[in-house]
Amino acid sequence: MKDDSILRKIQYFFKKNAYALSVTTCVVLAITMISLTVANYMDNTYPVEVIDVWVPEDEVVVPTYSDDVIIFTLPIADGKISKEYAEDHLLEDKTTGYWQTHQAVDFIAAEGTKVLAVYDGTVESVNESMMDGVVITINHGGGLKSVYKCLATNTLACEGDRVVKGQEIGTVSSNLTEKADGIHLHYELYENDKLIDPTPYFSELGK
Repeated sequence: MKDDSILRKIQYFFKKNAYALSVTTCVVLAITMISLTVANYMDNTYPVEVIDVWVPEDEVVVPTYSDDVIIFTLPIADGKISKEYAEDHLLEDKTTGYWQTHQAVDFIAAEGTKVLAVYDGTVESVNESMMDGVVITINHGGGLKSVYKCLATNTLACEGDRVVKGQEIGTVSSNLTEKADGIHLHYELYENDKLIDPTPYFSELGK
């Protein structure tokens, strides 16, 4: 009788708490499964591979810095300008009568006046033009090139020559392109193959 009483009590307990016991059992099982999954993942995690990218020394780009300020000497000793650089406004071309831009600086000079290299560089070319006389191009490096027009044929500079600032490279002569402007040196400055105003490079001009 006593055993039957205990059995009935156990049956009654489970019957009364069946829902709570089921929920508890599910929670315990879920926690156990999650723990096993995490433990298994940690055991099978592959190490992270670190890739060392090697760059050949000749391909490494090393930044260069320079505080050098480029200051040109005037190509004509007295430096008197007959026509200024004009890219954003028009000037009268006395030879043609047209108003147009003038992407150069013209220096007044008598025929035979010495023409000087404005800065160190290498003579890139010496050409003769029917309209512009002898034309000398000097490469200064860093994308800067000077072009001297209206020179005489008795030039002192030859293609490939290395010249220094202030060195005589030729003399002024007449030209047909700007004939009405009189005898002068027509000077152009290129930066990365684009015409620019050379005036800021001439400290003697105060600009």
